[in-house]
Amino acid sequence: MTQTVAQDTPERAGMPPDALEAAVRATGRPEGGPRRIAILYSRLSGYTAACLRALKQRYGVQLLVVRVPPAREAPFATRHFDWIDALHDRNRYSTEALWELVAGFAPDVVFMSGWLDSGYLRVARRLRRQGVRVIAGSDTQWTGSLRQQVGRLIAPWHLHSAIDVLWVAGERQRQLAYRLGFRGPRCWSGYYACDWDRFAAVHRQAGPNRPRAFLYVGRYVPVKGLDVLVEAYRRYREQVDDPWPLICVGAGEQEVLLRGVEGIENRGFVQPDDLPGQMAEAAAFILPSRREPWGVVVQEAAAAGLPLICSDVCGAAVHLLQDGFNGYLFESGDAAHLADCMVRLAEASPAVREAMSARSHQLSAQYTPQRWADTLVHGVRAWSRQPA
Repeated sequence: MTQTVAQDTPERAGMPPDALEAAVRATGRPEGGPRRIAILYSRLSGYTAACLRALKQRYGVQLLVVRVPPAREAPFATRHFDWIDALHDRNRYSTEALWELVAGFAPDVVFMSGWLDSGYLRVARRLRRQGVRVIAGSDTQWTGSLRQQVGRLIAPWHLHSAIDVLWVAGERQRQLAYRLGFRGPRCWSGYYACDWDRFAAVHRQAGPNRPRAFLYVGRYVPVKGLDVLVEAYRRYREQVDDPWPLICVGAGEQEVLLRGVEGIENRGFVQPDDLPGQMAEAAAFILPSRREPWGVVVQEAAAAGLPLICSDVCGAAVHLLQDGFNGYLFESGDAAHLADCMVRLAEASPAVREAMSARSHQLSAQYTPQRWADTLVHGVRAWSRQPA
């Protein structure tokens, strides 16, 4: 599947913003914007698909997407990606074959999910030498680890030779980008965005009478802190007279922890289309991760108008959770602290929870697929005035 993109005219140079937006709607691309974008990605998800779809719909670009096949614990249906112009599985291509595929597509821009795939990095480096701009996403938080310290030393030749811009998820990721030498116009924010409209509809429809239940959405694996959540939930039930149920949505090796625990309902993995419906059946969202570079599910829950309870390692919580304002932060790994937060939220008055709901929804509007697409395209447009 291909899509014809209208040509820009010289008369549009120097247009004011309103006129430019009108021109974008008419032709599908702003002055100097990309026509063909190669996406070199890890595993695609529903929110990635939403961002790419917004990019295509708003700006009429043609997409070549290479992705790592879906994980067993997150088997996203193919229908979420079958609209993409060209979709290829990473494991079918050697580095040289990947180069031939991407170079044959002749992209204006390459967008990579990080730089851990050496094949992606080599292809990006070769294309950048030919004047193609390269953007790399980053959700890694700065920790000051030995590995990151080494990365600072080798970044000038290892990363700067292949990447023009680091597109970071948030402030904790910006700290890493700064130390790697990506600053000013070479560092963008807003790398992740959920399928905002779908989840915002839940907030509009729910009103003040949400079902009294906690919700967890994520993989059932140790890094997500599922054991901490189960222990905290047991403690919570011991402290209240009328405990809320805990709905768990996901899949993974620790599913056994949920079996036989009174009050816990395991609904297994659900497709992205069904997740807003799960959000509509709860009055609060919990993410108990031990390590969480970002956490797009926090954006989704906030857009759905759920008060949030997150561990303090969650990158998205820096921007989407204000302690006591729209939920509560707890120390990662501390089941007693998490249980206290659950008690506090469940025993809050309906008016307090409704206010938290509205605040979560308001904070979520920072990140939408439309804004994601605008950031990419207008960032590329700004490059047209700069040398490669």
